[in-house]
Amino acid sequence: MKEAELHKESRAFVKLHESYEEDIITKQVFLERKAVRTRQIQHLEKELEDLRKLVVDESNYPTVEQIVERIGQFRELWDVAVTSEEKNRALKKLVERIVYNREGNRVELTVCYR
Repeated sequence: MKEAELHKESRAFVKLHESYEEDIITKQVFLERKAVRTRQIQHLEKELEDLRKLVVDESNYPTVEQIVERIGQFRELWDVAVTSEEKNRALKKLVERIVYNREGNRVELTVCYR
């Protein structure tokens, strides 16, 4: 849906240029409409990029059965773990890595599950 909207905005942008070249609209009107279309296109491209990232992220999610199996493995290992190393090994059955993304005062934590 967003791709169709972006395609529509791109076509409208081309038609805007054609209207200006054919002296149907003035330069002032052209510049005003161009600014609006450019912002709309940039906004749609950003939304599409975010949606594509979301789709890729979701395709990497484990199934419910895989999660249940990994939790069972974790519990078994955790129950017999004595040292911190053994507990860390048990946690690695569930978590592949933890990513910290720091932007100024904002910290974003992403847990990547196996």
